[in-house]
Amino acid sequence: MKTYYTKKEYENLMTYFTILVDTQEKNNKEIIDWFCRNNINYKCKSLKTGDYSFMIQKCPELGFLTDTYFSDELCIERKNSVSELAGNIANASKDDDRIFKEFNCMINVEKNYLLIENDNIEDIFTENYKSKLNPTSFLRTLLTWQNRNKMHIYFIKREYMGRIIYELCKNCLDSKILK
Repeated sequence: MKTYYTKKEYENLMTYFTILVDTQEKNNKEIIDWFCRNNINYKCKSLKTGDYSFMIQKCPELGFLTDTYFSDELCIERKNSVSELAGNIANASKDDDRIFKEFNCMINVEKNYLLIENDNIEDIFTENYKSKLNPTSFLRTLLTWQNRNKMHIYFIKREYMGRIIYELCKNCLDSKILK
């Protein structure tokens, strides 16, 4: 659906751009506050996979005859910490493999991102997380899923999480609609 937009049309289109926030997403007040401070439209909606994606609201004058969802093109999964992710992986068999089911759903999504707040890769190497999960197993599990899903894994400070979510969504939109 690539097309040409004038600068004015593109600016108009961005008024219909809306970030989707999964209704089960928790502890995201800082992200929502960032969206509000920066006049970014967002909508809470149950997503089939991931915590964030985006849509373009209906605007026939710009070629979007109905609300257009890009959840098959972009999936952003957010974790509050390396500890949360380690706990999800370590407890996979106890909670019906929920984290792996989530990752499996991401396989058919074009662009996948796993965003981990406030920590870094060194926290895995040094076992600086609250779980008995072996660091080698933890790292290999992440690398396996990264390869399987073509998933990008980013470690982001909490104060930048809203911005990176917005930029990932906007970048995906631009790659889909702009020539």
